[in-house]
Amino acid sequence: MQMADAYLSTAIVDETLRFAASSLDAPATIFCWFDNNASIADYQTTGVSKGLMDDYLDGRYVHDPLNVYEITCGAADVAFLARERARFPEENNRIHDAFLQRYGIHDEVNFIFRNEGVPFALLAILNGPCAECFSSRPFAWEAMRDYLEFNLKMHPRVRRARQDRMLALRYGLTPREIEVVDLLKNGASNLAIAQIMGIGLATVKTYVINILNKLGVENRAAIIAFLAQIQLP
Repeated sequence: MQMADAYLSTAIVDETLRFAASSLDAPATIFCWFDNNASIADYQTTGVSKGLMDDYLDGRYVHDPLNVYEITCGAADVAFLARERARFPEENNRIHDAFLQRYGIHDEVNFIFRNEGVPFALLAILNGPCAECFSSRPFAWEAMRDYLEFNLKMHPRVRRARQDRMLALRYGLTPREIEVVDLLKNGASNLAIAQIMGIGLATVKTYVINILNKLGVENRAAIIAFLAQIQLP
C-alpha cells in the first residue's frame, strides 16, 4: 500500500505540472506543499534552477508581490504578478523584478489550492521574458484551478490530512491516537506500534480500545474500512 501511495503521489503532482505548463505554454513551474501552519513544507520545480527557491526562501520572498506567506491568507485563489505589482512600491517591484530576471522569468500566475478552506498547496506558473503576460490572456483561470485542485485532492498527502482533521474534530481522537490509527492502517501489530512509538504494550491496547469506542467500530478491519470511507472527497 505504501509503494502504491508513493507512486500515486508522484504521478498526481507530475501530471498536474505537465498539464498546467502545457495548457499555458509555460516553460517553468514551482509546486509547493504547505504544512498545518501554512508554511512551505516541500516543493518541486520544473524548468527553473533550484537556486531560485533557495534564494526565495532565504528571504527574497519579502519583496514578492505574490508572497507565498501572504496570498494564501487572501480570498483569491488565482493571483497574477502583473496585477499584484500595482499594490506595491516601485522600489519593492524593482528588487523583485531583478531577482526574477536573474532566472529568466518575466511573469507569474499562482493557483492556491484549499481543502475545507485551508490552503494545502500552491502552483506557480512562470514564463520567459518574451512571453505575453498571463493576466492579459483570455483563459478560464478559475476552471483550470478547480480542475487541478480536484485532482490534487486525490493525493495521499491531502487525503491523509483530511482524514486526520476529521478524526480530531468530528470523532475526538488525540494526536497520539491518530498516530496509532495510521500505523494500524498500514498493518502494524500492537507490538510493532509499541516499538515505533516508544510506549508500552498496555498503552497501545488502551489507545486501540479508545479508538474503537470513539469511531463506534468493533475491530481493526472495521477501522481500516472506516478510514477508507472518510477519505473520500
